[in-house]
Amino acid sequence: MDETEPQEPQTAEIDEAQPNKEEDQAKAGESALKFLEKIDQENLNLCIFKDELVTVSDDGKTLGEFHTSVEKVTRSGDVLFLVHANSHGKVEDTPMGTTITAYLNPNDLSLVKQEHTEYVKVPGHELEKKTEMFVDPDTGTLTVKRQVIQGDEIKRSVHNFSADQLGGFITEGTNLLLQRLMIRQEVRDEMTFITLDSESGKLVETEYKPIPERKQQVSKQELQVYGIERSIASHRDLPYTWQTFFMEDGHMTMRVQVGSPAIATLEKVPRLIERDEVEVKPVFGKKPMNWEEDMEMNSRFLQRKEELKAGHETYLREHPEASALLADFFQFLLLRRPDDVVCFAADFFSTFSSSFPDASSYKHSTTELASTDKA
Repeated sequence: MDETEPQEPQTAEIDEAQPNKEEDQAKAGESALKFLEKIDQENLNLCIFKDELVTVSDDGKTLGEFHTSVEKVTRSGDVLFLVHANSHGKVEDTPMGTTITAYLNPNDLSLVKQEHTEYVKVPGHELEKKTEMFVDPDTGTLTVKRQVIQGDEIKRSVHNFSADQLGGFITEGTNLLLQRLMIRQEVRDEMTFITLDSESGKLVETEYKPIPERKQQVSKQELQVYGIERSIASHRDLPYTWQTFFMEDGHMTMRVQVGSPAIATLEKVPRLIERDEVEVKPVFGKKPMNWEEDMEMNSRFLQRKEELKAGHETYLREHPEASALLADFFQFLLLRRPDDVVCFAADFFSTFSSSFPDASSYKHSTTELASTDKA
């Protein structure tokens, strides 16, 4: 074969991993499980913001940037939290970076889907790792698909974990939101969750420990920051440990992996995100009012009374038939003295309507009066 001819990359067989045996399973602590069961939704909604840090070397040289964001989105009709993070830069002129996109349930931060990509571009030895995780909504089974491309070699693996293995499970995307929430809720206890060891494909324990608060100088401003140390166990190496510091509202101010020469740090102090205080509206008791003692209201009453009286008198002067009609009604009412005044009034006034027959008690009364006069 001609050496100049491109060769097909070698692909390793897919490894279908079986669930770990019961005795080998990593388990989350009770405090971690209770924390996830009782998520403070108000504080969780206050974790929706962006963090923008720069990556610097131990001698202060800028190497790259580290950005994270949390937002609420709708996906397939469900309201979820979308966590996105990316870190890109150069270490000793070697480009490298990480990108994470995760969808989480807001009730307990359980995973829906996550994509995690890492790359290191060493000339002739490029390395790229892609990991996709998703949970079957019906069975709760977690599937992890991993692909590692190193030079011309491609390795793929698939791991499956049943729902009963995933209590307290968090991913790298979950971790970014979880730490914001822990800071906002002032969690000061140690907690143990479980996560995935990307190298072995097994579930391992990850511990969270509070770090004593301290001062951090950011852009000529001194901040009080609160820290969390996160350690991930490994089946093939020493634990991986990160120390991350935050403002009291969950904004990240510094992140460092123990043993790494690079530090992600804040350059500009963001606006503090605070809980909205609901203002209590003052309650004013009703003061009893006597309008007759109020000069202004009494004056208005008398004025309106006179206006109405004058208007009524004007109307009656302009319509004398109204007074005559009422006078006739009262005259016959007092003569007849009926037990049912309303019925008598209806009979009396119906004689003035063209839609009623002529016969009425009013006419009957007139006839009776005429007969009495003749007698």
